[in-house]
Amino acid sequence: MRIIRQFLSILLIVVKWFMVLLVLVLLLLLIGPFWNKWVVYPRMENEIHALGERYQQPEKLIPLQSFQGALHAHTYWSHDSRAVLEEILPAAKAANVEFIFFSDHKRDNLDTFPRSYHGMYEGILFEAGTESNNLMVTPLRETVLDWNLGQDEIIRQVVAEGGMVLYVHSEVPHDWGNPHYQGMEIYNIHTDFKDEGIKLIGFLLNSSVNARKYRHWAYREIFDEQTEIHALWDSLNQHRKIIGYGAPDVHNNQSIRARYLDDGQVEWVGSNAKTISIRQPGWIEKVLLGEADEAGWVYKAELDTYFHSLHYVQTHIFADSLDSRSLKGHLVQGHAFVSFENLLEAKGFEYVAYGKNGEIIGIMGDEISLQEAPQLKAVSPYPVQYELIKDGTLLIKTESKYSFDYTPTLPGNYRITARIPFNGEWVPWIYTNPIYIK
Repeated sequence: MRIIRQFLSILLIVVKWFMVLLVLVLLLLLIGPFWNKWVVYPRMENEIHALGERYQQPEKLIPLQSFQGALHAHTYWSHDSRAVLEEILPAAKAANVEFIFFSDHKRDNLDTFPRSYHGMYEGILFEAGTESNNLMVTPLRETVLDWNLGQDEIIRQVVAEGGMVLYVHSEVPHDWGNPHYQGMEIYNIHTDFKDEGIKLIGFLLNSSVNARKYRHWAYREIFDEQTEIHALWDSLNQHRKIIGYGAPDVHNNQSIRARYLDDGQVEWVGSNAKTISIRQPGWIEKVLLGEADEAGWVYKAELDTYFHSLHYVQTHIFADSLDSRSLKGHLVQGHAFVSFENLLEAKGFEYVAYGKNGEIIGIMGDEISLQEAPQLKAVSPYPVQYELIKDGTLLIKTESKYSFDYTPTLPGNYRITARIPFNGEWVPWIYTNPIYIK
């Protein structure tokens, strides 16, 4: 008995010290999130507000209309999302999104289109597409895709019939030499999130502490420039035009949610929209559950909301009109740029080429001849640092200014990264597609 008492006494001491250590570790982990909440994020908010006060209406150069939206997003049709119109539409409006090209996962090798949401919803264009085998396939017509045909044949067939095929998740291997796909992601939230590693715990704690007021800045904690992907993109463009676009890759599935079922039981849903449990309401439900929202959820603790993902990164397309074929047609020509919209609204940014007589002879994505003596010009609604990148190599870096001009003397692919001063560094705000000078 004496040995047992001694053992229990030692065990109790160990447990006490373990609990003390656990509390200390938790407190240390929480220092950063609360410092962000009280010091860092308010300062960041003030910085962006001050930069926003420097807005100047830029000169309109491109005759086409500018539309901003999302490429690569998911709905309830995907196995790993529960998102429905009642959640998607208000978030899209709040994020100033004008179009969403969905990329729901296929349910079978015979993939029917259109499905999920398709058409105009209160002024916002929804287009149905699929994500499969790291492809985003948008047929733009009523059809059944047969994935048994193989990836190369699917790509060739869809593009030949007027559809669009883009590579998603550019961090993973692809058949980069395939002659038919039209573009690739040069930024994807999920791709950026995957490299967090051990920092993921801190990110989750920070997001929990700052979820209410500063979730948009908590999102920024995952941001890393995708330099390897950009280098790959630049190298591919040496052989043929490959357009670059940004992807929110939103699922709204990193959360814990609950809803009542028709039989009165409560379904608890966790990560990747998987059911955790279905149970009769108990004391936990009495404490946590409230009134149902528009989508029927009576409890939500969310990380990747539709609004914050759609507002984080957008693709701006210069097109004739807000319809799927016009947007697709201009996107695959490269008439587009990527913006981190939660920093500043990018409407008004333009990048063009002038000819000898001062007329516009091309915009981002276009191919023009060096013999036309082109002059490149970019304009911005805010003062930015312009980086002119030729064939993947930084050619010029300017001071902060509203516009930028350059006269190229050599053929090459000329794209722009526009940076703003933020939180002690110059961060990318816009990535344009190149102007191709031959």
